[in-house]
Amino acid sequence: MKHAESIAERLFYLGETPTTKPNPINVGETLKEMISQDVKDEKNAIDMHKEIIALAQKEGDVTTAFLFMDILKQEEEHHNTFSTLLEQV
Repeated sequence: MKHAESIAERLFYLGETPTTKPNPINVGETLKEMISQDVKDEKNAIDMHKEIIALAQKEGDVTTAFLFMDILKQEEEHHNTFSTLLEQV
């Protein structure tokens, strides 16, 4: 939720309104399925954030690029955590 709040604040500053429709949540039947889904979700978030950073840099929006670089770092840490857990189950 911290990421969503930071992004919403940036969108408000830029004069936009964030979406309030979350994506569907996929829940696995087993621990391994749940962690596998977490790994996939984090990878998708990493890819999306990299695209946003590139676009922000292209547009000269340094603040948005830095915001998403910070979020990207955290998402990569999450991905590493879930990948490590997945190897252990």
